[in-house]
Amino acid sequence: MRRIRTVRLLAGAAAVATAAATLLAAPATAGTFHQDLTRSSWSYTDSLAPDTSHGDPGGSVPLGAWQDDAGATHLSRVYASFDLGSLAGRHAVVAHLYAQETDATDCAERNVEVWRTADGPPNPTWHRAPREIEKIGTFGATDACPADLGVDLTSAVQAALTAGRDRLSIELREPLSAEKQLAHGRQLDAQPGLRLDVGSNAVPDTPTQLLNDEQQCAANAPYPYIGVPPSTTLGFQPTLSAVFSDADKNESTFSAEFALWPVDHPDQTTVLTGDAIEGAPTAVHIPAGTLTGGVTYAWHTRVSDDLDTSDWSTTCYLVADTQRPDKPPTVTSTYQTGAWNPGGTPMQVTFGANGVADVAAYQYSWSSPLGVVDTRDGDPFDGTGFVRADSLGGSGTVSLVPPNSGPNTLTVASYDRAYQRSDSTTYTVDVRDTSPVVAVDGTPQYGSPVTVHLAPGPNVSDVDRYTYTVNGGTEQTVVANDDGSATVTADLDSPGLNHIDVRSHSSNGWISPVKTWSVTFDTSPSVASDTWPEYATGAGVGVSGTFTVSSTLPGVVSFGYAFDWGEPSVVAATDGKATIQYTPESNGGHALEVYAILSDGTQLSSYTYYFTVADQ
Repeated sequence: MRRIRTVRLLAGAAAVATAAATLLAAPATAGTFHQDLTRSSWSYTDSLAPDTSHGDPGGSVPLGAWQDDAGATHLSRVYASFDLGSLAGRHAVVAHLYAQETDATDCAERNVEVWRTADGPPNPTWHRAPREIEKIGTFGATDACPADLGVDLTSAVQAALTAGRDRLSIELREPLSAEKQLAHGRQLDAQPGLRLDVGSNAVPDTPTQLLNDEQQCAANAPYPYIGVPPSTTLGFQPTLSAVFSDADKNESTFSAEFALWPVDHPDQTTVLTGDAIEGAPTAVHIPAGTLTGGVTYAWHTRVSDDLDTSDWSTTCYLVADTQRPDKPPTVTSTYQTGAWNPGGTPMQVTFGANGVADVAAYQYSWSSPLGVVDTRDGDPFDGTGFVRADSLGGSGTVSLVPPNSGPNTLTVASYDRAYQRSDSTTYTVDVRDTSPVVAVDGTPQYGSPVTVHLAPGPNVSDVDRYTYTVNGGTEQTVVANDDGSATVTADLDSPGLNHIDVRSHSSNGWISPVKTWSVTFDTSPSVASDTWPEYATGAGVGVSGTFTVSSTLPGVVSFGYAFDWGEPSVVAATDGKATIQYTPESNGGHALEVYAILSDGTQLSSYTYYFTVADQ
């Protein structure tokens, strides 16, 4: 007996669909799209003009027996072809053929047959009419006469689509037993003629972008291992996901179904269902307790709107792993712990599995904690900060450069094939300073370039280049001379602190710690006043006075200033000097903040001048 377990899980917000209008006489089924199919040809034939075609007729179109003005009796049949190309990949939910009579003698006995014919010439004749294949409908009796006619051709249209035909050709005729009777003849209105209205639904696309817990679907061995945490951590159970799409966007009902089973026991199928989001990844959690460690599982998925269901997706496979590495890795290195290491040569570090048989890789970092792995963009074991074990449960070796002088702590963890991580361990080494020597010529001045000389630090050899930044800007590289030295020119353009950060790079892979050289420029202006001396009491309220501000730096065009941290103002400078007018409105302590402004708009450091206005 096949045992199927069904679980419904919320997979995401349901897609929202606008209500579809009810068209003509078709059922008001959500998701149904109605259209009049393109009529590629239509015509009638005449038994008394057996070799003449009557394509695209106007006025009234004869059907059955009729008499001309001379009293001669004619027999006519009507033909039409409809293009099914717009229905490719769709399900015909409902289809109606419509016609309008302009004249009829007997409607109570109406029995107009609709036949599917072979595809033939666009304008057949009585002698060269397309072959009849099967009768697919009948225009029957009506109370009204003449009447608007309609017949259900849903089965015929769907059969044509199922057979892969791109056209439906039809014939209208009276039954052979009544075709020669004038009482059964009738006239059809050439405008609108024959219309085939089809309400169709797009069959949802086969699901794509299949993921096993964020790992790519594998249809062939080797299959990915999927970590299965203990059942107590329900929120972190593995997921299955796919992208579901439908040519009819915004389906009001869009439901995903995932079927999961052990490869050796397909009778133990678990079915997971959930609301799908059209065009976006939809995931379901595998319930805790479903997966058994070491067992290979297969799964596939499909999606349904309110009318149709997609094909099953590709079958994916996975192996459940319920045990993460239970011991942290071992760490050995050419750098000792508990002692000073000279540096200058990269340290060789070997990670061991510590007896865990399924360790596949190791993660390491000079920063703690370790980062979280992400399998969505490929195998993280191929990324920075990982090294694969040389065999399952084996070791991995890397060459590393401690980033700093002094203590450096390396954090390490192992991973199994399911990307489950062990507890981490640490390895600390003390490294002597190997940062480069940085010296400058002369006394640096604001706005003037400075020549910087670089040389290797202690315990460092074979320096081939330096990388450096000025005031945190773009990193630059200078090639070292044969003796490891180099010279660069730097622009010190910060009005306050300026710093140059340098690292040396050696041919053996050693990268030194950063060496920082810095200087701080005082670019603030000078401020003086005879009316209100600094840090003293001057003239009183209502007395007008001045402050003289000046700067010895080149390029000063104005000064910005503000009293008591109010709205700033600007005064033009002449030869680096300016005068600020002031009339106090209150006594007590006041402050004047002033800064120089260069021609390019740069604001230099500010200076705050404190003074006291006397009581009146």
